[in-house]
Amino acid sequence: MENFRLFIGLSLSDEVTSRLAAIMEQMSGRLPFRRWTHPADLHVTLHFLGDTPIERLDAIREATAVTAAETPPITLALTEPGTFGPAGAPRILWCGLAEQGAPGALAALHAALAPRLAAAGCALEARPYRAHVTLARQGGAGCGREAIASAWHEASADAGSLAWTALRVTLFRSHLGRRPSYERLDQFLLAGPAGP
Repeated sequence: MENFRLFIGLSLSDEVTSRLAAIMEQMSGRLPFRRWTHPADLHVTLHFLGDTPIERLDAIREATAVTAAETPPITLALTEPGTFGPAGAPRILWCGLAEQGAPGALAALHAALAPRLAAAGCALEARPYRAHVTLARQGGAGCGREAIASAWHEASADAGSLAWTALRVTLFRSHLGRRPSYERLDQFLLAGPAGP
């Protein structure tokens, strides 16, 4: 039985991807992270599904399509960077998100997907959901909070708007050892009615 390594997420707009890639290029000269995310791989994860039997793909597509059809587009903006892991040598450098429409829309989409994906046979992560965009991995000395904040402010000063409206949910396949790593298997229009 063949498995695909899968996750469900939101892509950034082409314009925001381009602007963020330029920021990351500048930051990479100042911050010694070992692996920077390929611009084509920038995204917001909703659910990581991991190694999944391909026989579940149709059920996952159906669960995602139904949820997307009930959810309106979500307007987001990138905010300040943060890290996961030890402060002096973080594992992950990420960029935070702010919602510029209905507050809690990302968390609501994440929550609405969960029971449908579980019913499709997916084992979901138990840790709390923290929406972010991963910029880099495997930081070392020189990747502390002050250095990150300084690099971000210098690199993003003239970047322009980092806001976009997510119009689709994407089912991604991850290919380990390949760059870019993520293949878009399917996309589902966010077509729900706008809130009050």
